[in-house]
Amino acid sequence: MRAFPVTMPSGVRYWTVLNEDLAAVGVADAFLRHVRFGRDGAELTTRAYAGAIALFLRRCRLTGRDWVVGVEQLGRFMVWLRHAGRAVSAADATRVGGEVWAGPGAAPARGARRVKRCWPRCTGW
Repeated sequence: MRAFPVTMPSGVRYWTVLNEDLAAVGVADAFLRHVRFGRDGAELTTRAYAGAIALFLRRCRLTGRDWVVGVEQLGRFMVWLRHAGRAVSAADATRVGGEVWAGPGAAPARGARRVKRCWPRCTGW
């Protein structure tokens, strides 16, 4: 899963989420189009949301969860996101495997600001 820009015939852009087959993820694309065109959101808003949604859907895929179940465990995802390094959270990661939690005194992989950037606003998705 990865965020990807889409240019409409009018030249207006928004960002969506593509799966491993480079196809738009339907539910994510519909939400992002609604944010951009239905709510007149900025292109950069859809970029931020698409990146966060791609990470969320990637975590769901890697853990074998449907995204609906993943939403029910959003707090767990946010903790994972804070401490998961690139090896387990990158677009090319193939499995969660291994310990992803930072040990005592270890620096987190992402700061709280990065983790919280859009999730409070995205929970309607």
